[in-house]
This record gives sequence, structure tokens and C-alpha cells, in this order.
Amino acid sequence: MANEKNTVVEADERVYTLSRPFDFEGETITELTLDFGRLVGDDLIKVDKIIAGDSSNQSFVKALSLPYQLHIAAMAAEKPYEIFGKMPAKDVSKIALRAQGFLLG
Repeated sequence: MANEKNTVVEADERVYTLSRPFDFEGETITELTLDFGRLVGDDLIKVDKIIAGDSSNQSFVKALSLPYQLHIAAMAAEKPYEIFGKMPAKDVSKIALRAQGFLLG
């Protein structure tokens, strides 16, 4: 018998596959790569300043604020925050939970 190599392909846990594709700015989006590990302190500070300027966001714990979570997720995915406005709500919720896990981790 010849030596056979078994190759195991591991799923990239950073990749979030959407429940259904949607169009955003002329592009069909089927997945997002949420690379929270690439973020640095300056990214968190930038989001904090954005949220501080939004008087409609009155959460005492920023990590539990949906806009804060989605701004962090947008930075991790290197996509504009506005992408979440066109995304299926089911996916927005799941992505926000991933961001929350990162923030509270």
C-alpha cells in the first residue's frame, strides 16, 4: 500500500457565511471575514468616538450596544458600517453576537 496523506481542511472561523446573499453597492455579498484579531486599540478608540457622537445610543455598556458591535464588526471585516443596513436581520444579529464575544471575551 502506498502512503496516503489525509488532508484535513479546517474551516476558517473568521468567515461568516450569510443566510442568504444580498447586494451592497453593486456587489453580491455571500460571506464576511470577521478578523477581530487584526484590530488594535486605535480602532476601538475610533469607534468609541463615533458612538460618543451619536446621542441616540445611550447604552451604559458599550459592548452591549448594537451600533458599537456593528462598528467593530465592520472594522474587522474591512467593510463600511452601512453594509449592515442592507443585510438580512438574522445575519446582523449573529454578527453582532460575534463582535460582543470579542469585546467581552
